[in-house]
Amino acid sequence: MTTNEQEKLTQLPTNEYLPPKPSQGYIRYPTIHGDSIVFVAEDDLWLVSSKGGRAERLTAGQGRVSHPHFSPDGNWLAFVGREEGPAEVYVMPALGGPARRLTFDGGSCIVLGWTPDGSTILYASSTGQFTAKYTVINAVSPAGGPPQQIPVGMANAISYGPNGGVVIGRNIEEPAYWKRYRGGTVGHLWCDADGKGIFSRLLNILGNIADPCWVGDRIYFISDHEGVGNVYSCTPDGEDLQRHTFLDTFYARQLSTDGERLVFQSAADLYVLNPTQNQVHLLPVSLPSQRTQLSRKFVPADQYIDTFTLHPLGHALAITTRGKAFCLSNWEGATIQHGIQDGVRYRFLEWLNDGWRLVAISDAPGRETLVIIDPISDNDHILLTDIEFGRTIELAVCPVENIVAITNHRQELIIIDLDTKQHGVLDHSEHGRIFDLAWSPDGRWLAYSFASSSQKRAIKLGNLETGETHFVTEPILADVSPTFDPEGRYLYFLGYRVYNPVSDNMQFEWSFPRGVQPYAIPLRKDLRSPFVTESRLSRDLQRRPGFAPETASSNGASAPAPSSSAQGTPARIQIDLEGITKRAVAFPTGEARYVDILAMRGKVLFMVAPLTGALSEGKGRGWIESFDMDTQRLERIFDNVSEAELSRDNSTLLYRSRNRLRVTRNAEKPRSDADYPGRDTGWIDLNRIKVSVLPAAEWQQMFAEAWRLQREQFWTEDMSGVDWDAIYERYAPLVKRVGSRSELSDLIHELQGELGTSHAFEYGGEYRLGHYYRQGSLGVDWDYDPTTERYRIGRIIQGDPSDEDATSPLSAPGLGIAEGDAIIAINGQRVGPRLSPQELLVNQSSNEVSLVVEPREGATRRGVTVTAISLSTESDARYRDWVEHNRRIVHQKSRGQVGYIHIPNMGPLGFAEFHRSFLAEYDYPALIVDVRWNGGGNVSSLLLEKLSRRRIGYKFSRWGKPMPYPKESPRGPMVALTNEHAGSDGDIFSHSFKLLELGPLIGKRTWGGVVGYTLNHQLVDGTTTTQPEFANWFEDVGWDIENYGTEPDIEVDIAPQDYVNDIDPQLERSISEAMHLAREAKTLEPTPGKRPYRGWVNRPDESDTDIESASQ
Repeated sequence: MTTNEQEKLTQLPTNEYLPPKPSQGYIRYPTIHGDSIVFVAEDDLWLVSSKGGRAERLTAGQGRVSHPHFSPDGNWLAFVGREEGPAEVYVMPALGGPARRLTFDGGSCIVLGWTPDGSTILYASSTGQFTAKYTVINAVSPAGGPPQQIPVGMANAISYGPNGGVVIGRNIEEPAYWKRYRGGTVGHLWCDADGKGIFSRLLNILGNIADPCWVGDRIYFISDHEGVGNVYSCTPDGEDLQRHTFLDTFYARQLSTDGERLVFQSAADLYVLNPTQNQVHLLPVSLPSQRTQLSRKFVPADQYIDTFTLHPLGHALAITTRGKAFCLSNWEGATIQHGIQDGVRYRFLEWLNDGWRLVAISDAPGRETLVIIDPISDNDHILLTDIEFGRTIELAVCPVENIVAITNHRQELIIIDLDTKQHGVLDHSEHGRIFDLAWSPDGRWLAYSFASSSQKRAIKLGNLETGETHFVTEPILADVSPTFDPEGRYLYFLGYRVYNPVSDNMQFEWSFPRGVQPYAIPLRKDLRSPFVTESRLSRDLQRRPGFAPETASSNGASAPAPSSSAQGTPARIQIDLEGITKRAVAFPTGEARYVDILAMRGKVLFMVAPLTGALSEGKGRGWIESFDMDTQRLERIFDNVSEAELSRDNSTLLYRSRNRLRVTRNAEKPRSDADYPGRDTGWIDLNRIKVSVLPAAEWQQMFAEAWRLQREQFWTEDMSGVDWDAIYERYAPLVKRVGSRSELSDLIHELQGELGTSHAFEYGGEYRLGHYYRQGSLGVDWDYDPTTERYRIGRIIQGDPSDEDATSPLSAPGLGIAEGDAIIAINGQRVGPRLSPQELLVNQSSNEVSLVVEPREGATRRGVTVTAISLSTESDARYRDWVEHNRRIVHQKSRGQVGYIHIPNMGPLGFAEFHRSFLAEYDYPALIVDVRWNGGGNVSSLLLEKLSRRRIGYKFSRWGKPMPYPKESPRGPMVALTNEHAGSDGDIFSHSFKLLELGPLIGKRTWGGVVGYTLNHQLVDGTTTTQPEFANWFEDVGWDIENYGTEPDIEVDIAPQDYVNDIDPQLERSISEAMHLAREAKTLEPTPGKRPYRGWVNRPDESDTDIESASQ
């Protein structure tokens, strides 16, 4: 296929990306008032007539906007803006004009509308809560001032009706992002029909409800209980359910009303629903837009590096960045872009052995295929479209022939002859992916790491001449990273073989945090270990005339390599397979966290990863060590390394340090340690690569790749019954209407939502850049006193005062600041009705701030300087307060009989929090394990192991209290507390707790998402898309936790009025249940009776015989 043919197939000419007439736009978030409709397109607000037509742009800011709502009188627009970074509430005149920021929360924010009198704007936010999943509804005046929480508890949607009635929505998400969802967090409604503060659950339909809108005497909403999201309504008591729209493909989304008519979007179109006539109209809309976000731009190459490699001789680089293929010499000269300029992604760009042609993976024909790039030929692209191999995981070029080896997501190893186009599967594993490809110097053998079972990985050799494969190691656990000695005598690899336990510092536990050691396999059976040191006498004997040893030199490093049969042709290496699995010998380096091994002449390089905590800030950077085969000394040579490779002639090292690349000859330290690029330092000047991006072409490619990744990676071949090809045909035409990066994300979300499966996420990527000013905080709850115009400290968030990253700066010792004190000024600026403390703390995170404090009792004002904390720190402090508050309640109400543990997720934080509480609480007569709000992860099995320990005995000493056996085993019965926001591994924990019969499960049905994923793939702009790759199955319910959740044994909900009254009926029930179980349980207590007598068989006072002993 020629370049021109590919261009026709994969991209339009630049001018055809920009339509000749006004765009229809990608319409989202509509709101209506009378004859006016405002919606969002291209990240801005637009105004159009309620009859449709030509729209008018209202905003042209730097940040994205969303969720606009007209005021009841139609004069104002409230919306979510991001002009200063975080999502906040803004207000502006409805016909256009300056926008004013009203809130300074720094957290999540969705504008929901206005109160009926127009006095306040309503918005949902999790700011100030103990978890980001807990959203409340706040009200803020359009004139500014402190927000006030609406007393309805957890909610994220609201609409008012006549006579003070109100309907709220809980768990109102975007149903189109997970279509046909039926799990525990389905959106649902609560209604207080007469405004008395007593809410009742509305409706009981098997569907996901969103966007309640009270119009007249009915409540309208979106539901997909009949398969597709449509608009329905019911009466305030949940009766007389009616359907008003009949969409059969795309969902109705973002329903909004002015109290008379309703508007919504579907696909990228705008619809109006007239309830009185029960008619729906599709409005034609045109956007007279320049479509600025489709304009060409240049991006820095170092921010988007995907793959990189050295020329076979080490003097040049081949790099893929932002999906484009580039070659450049190391230090000077022009940068050459290979392939199609836009709309195609290239990966794994590698030179062939002639040094000018290249091979890569290209998705030009609509799927991944090999492409041969010949820069000096008229037919500079040769696509091998007849060879299909799915998603490429690794690619390695043979050092001798025009042959490539590819591993793919199907766990295959494929060999492809680029000259003959012949190809075949050399190996396949049923247990895991094949990786770490390494060619022998003569190109006849290929080494790789092979999953031989679900637990083990071995090194295998594939013989390219015979097509046979052979195991060459017998792993203890896993052998990885094979690489050949450049002279063809040894095969090196890393083995997870060292079991040298390290004791835990917090609990009775041991682990193996290093465990990896490098090894060498002599490929010939007559070769000795390269680490055997000869005696001086032996070397002297070998120097005598006529000495002819029967075997090769005992030091393999000095043994001559076989001669080459032809000038420039690598020598044919000899491999004796008999007994090879017994010949591995360890490098004399000891164990470490080795991650890669590279072989040069006379030395071997090791990549080493640091041993760092999973919660430590930033990723620990590794380093490179060099092992001299002659002196057998190990030296650390380069730091801050994340990846490394050698040129094909093994003479040049290339390594990555964050977003920089460095090249050194023979892995020697450059002449200069400076940071500037050049020969002296080895740093590559990546600014020489000019990466142009045509967004429209890139977005088409990204959309297709996101669809293709699901096709290739989804856990079941039939896509769970979804016609995935038809889905592509349905959604692909909408890409041309996309006018901003956020709209593309929305479209990909909708696309992946068609799978009806959990963990099909999309996040990250290059959104429109604007300012981002991080919100600072003092870690307090504010009480505004309107009579004195004072912002007083209502509560200081204590969190953990011993941890500066989890407490308020005002809790520091010696400050003398108390609750009730007022903050008069911050950094010299007076705090008052129009200037809140939070507004003065914008962009002050981690900065020192000066406060003027006025004590509550009227003492003299004083100045204090503290460091403002981030919202992340404040969130950690609030979480700690919430947990400790719950623990105090449990201890108090149970009179010290019940312990309490909360697990926020099943990742490193959840693992840490579990042990922080478990090690202190497990010895209570009963135990509550709270997994409400659990965000998932993968450590549930580790925690269940500890909770499953059964106490069968005690250890007694003379002076101390008895110690349980097994150590740290729960003393008595347990209760688990869960809710609809416990998901993923939180689902699994909740279900397993029941299945293992550890105790009753109390609360609400869980999220219902147990088809997991691995983070393997990014799109060209850094977007992460996840593919549901593995489903969990259980012996009792099979597949049915997915899209349903786990039912509690005892269901307890929390009504809005419970939140208002600060009642947690779920925790209350768990306490009473735990106390009941503790009273009924027959636990093993340390009361074995009188201690045994080990002396004389007959005690002196009991027998006349005093010479018989117990030992007889």
